[in-house]
Amino acid sequence: MAELTDSGNSAHLRRSLSLTGATMTSTGLAFAVIDYIAVVSILAYTVGVSAWLAVLIAGFLVLIVSGLFSELNGLYPTAAGIRLYMTSAMGERKAMITTFTYLTSVVLVIAADAFLIGSAIQHVLGGPSVAAYAWIVLLLALAVGGNLLGVRMAGTVQTIVTSIVLVSTFVISIVAIATTHGSYSYPLGLFHKGIFHGVQALIFAVFLYAAFEWVTTAAEEVHKPAVITRALFIAPAILFVVAGVFSVALAHAVSRTAMHGSAYPQLLLGKAALGEVGMIWMLGATMVAAMNTFNGGFLVASRFIYAAAREGILPRVFARLNVKAVPWVAVLALGISSGVIAAAVFATRQWLLLVAVGSVLEAGIYAVAGYCVVRLRSRESDRVRPFTLKFGRSLGVFAMVVFGILTVIGAFSDPRHPSHLSLLPFLVVAVLAVLSTVYVVVFMPRVKAKAAARVAASRPRRRPPRVTGIAGAEED
Repeated sequence: MAELTDSGNSAHLRRSLSLTGATMTSTGLAFAVIDYIAVVSILAYTVGVSAWLAVLIAGFLVLIVSGLFSELNGLYPTAAGIRLYMTSAMGERKAMITTFTYLTSVVLVIAADAFLIGSAIQHVLGGPSVAAYAWIVLLLALAVGGNLLGVRMAGTVQTIVTSIVLVSTFVISIVAIATTHGSYSYPLGLFHKGIFHGVQALIFAVFLYAAFEWVTTAAEEVHKPAVITRALFIAPAILFVVAGVFSVALAHAVSRTAMHGSAYPQLLLGKAALGEVGMIWMLGATMVAAMNTFNGGFLVASRFIYAAAREGILPRVFARLNVKAVPWVAVLALGISSGVIAAAVFATRQWLLLVAVGSVLEAGIYAVAGYCVVRLRSRESDRVRPFTLKFGRSLGVFAMVVFGILTVIGAFSDPRHPSHLSLLPFLVVAVLAVLSTVYVVVFMPRVKAKAAARVAASRPRRRPPRVTGIAGAEED
């Protein structure tokens, strides 16, 4: 479990993350700037203010997911837990292809958030896209710097920024509801446009909770293992309240014509609630939300990369820890890759595609979690489970079926045109899966071979016996 720092001293990840820090990390990972766009996507498939019902149903489904990940995390309470229980359930090669594809969802969300915050800044302050992108680089650099100072600092930052974003969104939503006149039409009309549209709304509602489960990669840094389980059940409840109220306020106070196609619906809601003051308020909250996403994403994804490198799955350089016990190479790599992908989003302006791709990846991994629980209940029935989900087998099968259906439908949904189908989400996910497969099949065996050779070379060799002057006699 130990790894050498650059200075050669043995170091471990440190247990200094509290329940509050873990809960805010989980909540903050899910509540990104892109969630504001996801709410607009839900509204595209619903009528009136019924989007809140999709958020509620998705929340209940995600609570099942909380139980599934809690049981799996209890079996493998390490930063590499996701890889380990998937490997045990489906074999190493399939597990690694799945986990590496899944890992891209964190980077995609960070990149999408980067573009959206840049668009919001540009909308309020004006100026060219280059200036907006400079703000993104600055925020990414601040998040990287905060992470490099250690998990305690990263957890503190996460608690502060997540609280600011959640409270700001909730307050502005309540003010918009209170100050906007008119009726609340179709509050229960989730399936008013038909079953298919209702299911698509649920797909994007699930995305509102996306990545909350990544807090399990901090299993080696919480004060005690039970903290992860508690955080996994608290975070979805917080997310439902804030996202549900925001969806009602947005549908009630902002015209659908204005919100659809906009990269900053939260600013429109802020203006509807408090005029220019509200818009500036939500711009500040948006910038804080970006820090929230960047900081939390780097925190959890870097720990997964560290664990994979520590165990010979990724190049050894990613397992290096600094004096604060932070996998600094992994953090820097995530920061740089996020900035590059954000630039691509600026060039293509395909932020809605990232919402669709993220929805597919998350629904797919939730189906996989259900499979892992069912499989390991049989394969590892004798292992001690710190947390056991009641009716785990039945709920695991239920998750496989429901989230499997949502994955397939989401892969062909078009977030720009609710009445159309699109191959783009499927193609992007397929490309990510192919790239992961190439690494696992071609490059990973070489990395593992080098790791095995290092281990063999580091083993102490027994000295051969020395022969004394008397033939046949050996010196001890």
